[in-house]
Amino acid sequence: MRLDPFRDFEHGETVSELGYDIVILRRNLGLLHMPTGELVACDPLNGIETSPFETTLEAGDYPVVLFVAELRDETVPAYAMLQIKESDPIRWERASIDEEDDDPLGSDDEGYPVDSSLGCFMDGATAKALMDYSHSVMPEDNEFRRALRGRVRRRLEHGCGWANLDLKTEANVPQVPDGFNVVAFDAGYGPGIYSTYMGRDADDELTRIVTDFEVLEFRFNTFPWGGGRNG
Repeated sequence: MRLDPFRDFEHGETVSELGYDIVILRRNLGLLHMPTGELVACDPLNGIETSPFETTLEAGDYPVVLFVAELRDETVPAYAMLQIKESDPIRWERASIDEEDDDPLGSDDEGYPVDSSLGCFMDGATAKALMDYSHSVMPEDNEFRRALRGRVRRRLEHGCGWANLDLKTEANVPQVPDGFNVVAFDAGYGPGIYSTYMGRDADDELTRIVTDFEVLEFRFNTFPWGGGRNG
C-alpha cells in the first residue's frame, strides 16, 4: 500500500517505512487566526519579512497540527500541518510565493530558511504587524521574541516545543487587532531550508498545507508525479 507522505496520523500510530517501527505523536496546536487568508510560513524570529504564498485561503480560523516522529534514538518534529478541509488529499504541489514558480515540487533546496530552529504559520496581516513592531523597538526590547522563546521552552515535551502566541495579550505587541496570533514549532533537526506543500482532493480543492522538516525520508517516493515519475 502506498503511504500518503503527509498522513493525518492519529496519536500513537506507527509506520515502518525506514526498516523499523516509528511512532507518530500528534500535537494539536490550536487555531491559527487568518483575517486575510494570506498564509506566511517562515522562521518567526528571523524571517517575518517572507512574502505570503500565492494561493490564498478564505478568511477564518484553521487548526494546526504538529506530527512528531519517535525514531530509534531521538524524537523529532516531522511536519506541521494546517488543516483546511476534512477531505483527504490525493496529490501534492509545492507552495509558491512567486507566480513563475508553479512547477509541482520543484528542486529540493526550495523553501524557507530557518536559523532559530523554529518554523511557524501566520497570516500576512500578522506578519506585517510584527514587522512594524520589530522596526519600532530595539532588539533587546522586543517582547514578541522574548515571549515566543519563553512559551516554546515551557511547552517543550517529547522532543519538541511549540507555541500558539497571541500578539496583543501574550506578546504585548501594541496596536494589533484582537486575535492576531502566531503558531510556532521546533523545526525538525534545527537550522535548514524547509519546503511547504499544498494537498488537493479529488475535486482539486485545497485541503492541507504542510511544512516538511525532512525527517521521514520515505516522503518523496509517494508523490503522484505529473511527469510520468512514480513511487
